Amino acid sequence: MIEKGVLPQSKMFFHMPSEFAKKALFHLIYSGFFYCTKEYIVERDNWNSYLFIYVRKGSMKIQYDHKEYIAAENSFVFLNCNKPHLYQAEEDTIFDWLHFSGNASEDYFDYLFHNSGCVYSIYNNFVITDCMSSILDMAEKDNVDEDDASIMIHKILYELKQLSKHAEETHINSIRSAIKYLESHYQDQITLTDLAKCANLSPFHFSRVFKKHMNCSPYQYLISYRINNAKKLLHNTNLSVQEISFACGFNSVPHFIKIFKQHTNVSPKKFRDLQF
Repeated sequence: MIEKGVLPQSKMFFHMPSEFAKKALFHLIYSGFFYCTKEYIVERDNWNSYLFIYVRKGSMKIQYDHKEYIAAENSFVFLNCNKPHLYQAEEDTIFDWLHFSGNASEDYFDYLFHNSGCVYSIYNNFVITDCMSSILDMAEKDNVDEDDASIMIHKILYELKQLSKHAEETHINSIRSAIKYLESHYQDQITLTDLAKCANLSPFHFSRVFKKHMNCSPYQYLISYRINNAKKLLHNTNLSVQEISFACGFNSVPHFIKIFKQHTNVSPKKFRDLQF
């Protein structure tokens, strides 16, 4: 092995796909398993293939689409190598890999990346690991059954799609928990950390997931909810603007008036006088 950081016990296999495989199947191109030190790094602008990586031991840093991911032990990486990307070992790492193309590779990648990014935890998912092992075994023996390899690549993509759906459902439930907390405590000073804790996510991850599903940031949702409740109080009660301001979680009357006008184009007093 001449690649920096790749240890001698590593192996790489090459496969020349048939014309039929190129036209009709998911087809294998390169594959192997690497034992690496933390010096191992691959950075490309493009490479005409798609890539599976199964991290057996250690961890890897992945950069794709201006985002950074960590693939820990028992993680699976799916990359579109036609676009700029980077992957590197964060420590001594063992991983299986295969480059492939064909069939619906791009559509699968776009769907999965949009929903879940490019790194998946596959702890106890034996379908994916068994398929990877079977494909590498065929490649090592230089006896690739192209239809069988295509079926197994498709199985891996199917399993990733199921993992993506499960993650999506989990995120939706987490957001619902955070929104329930927000709507019950909107009069209080709520922080991003408070909401992320309800969702069992890091503040950064929570913000990203919330915006994806709600089309606004958690802060924007909170302000909108407070303004809507202020409208109800202005229309249905005789409470003063000051009382409504504090009842809706604003820490000062001038701040409340400013935010209210930004959202409604009228002051709280003028809103109260509107006829509906």
